[in-house]
Amino acid sequence: MSPSRPAASVIASPRAVRVRTVIGAIVCVALGLGLQLLDRSLVIDLLGSVLYVLLVGMLVLLIRPSLAAPAVAAIAFAVAALVELLQLTGISAAIVDAVPLARLVFGSAFDPMDLVAYLVGAVLLVPIVAVIRRPGASPEGGGGPGIQKTSTPAR
Repeated sequence: MSPSRPAASVIASPRAVRVRTVIGAIVCVALGLGLQLLDRSLVIDLLGSVLYVLLVGMLVLLIRPSLAAPAVAAIAFAVAALVELLQLTGISAAIVDAVPLARLVFGSAFDPMDLVAYLVGAVLLVPIVAVIRRPGASPEGGGGPGIQKTSTPAR
């Protein structure tokens, strides 16, 4: 008798994950651009920073749909934090001077509160990625065309 293995881990197909991820990225961009239309406040700035990490996470998931949710969140946080820290060097200011729209990516000034917002965004990414990777419902209760089993249970 073989040792017992964990139950099958069922995830959506890479194509389904990518389609959902693109939709998530579009939502992040739309909400972020919408925030740009509102009056500046601490809450608006922090919400924008949370959306920034969510967008970076969507891009990571688009590239690597099989990556575990905590890894996606960690990479997104690291990228956002590095971009924030880059603001301390003046490099991002030079890029924004040359390409004003780059301000949406590189920001304008270092703010340690952004790092806190990035952490919040990374924490939110874990359940969001889990939902994106969840297979769609099928009449048979699973195993439909957009579903991929990653292992099989022992009998």
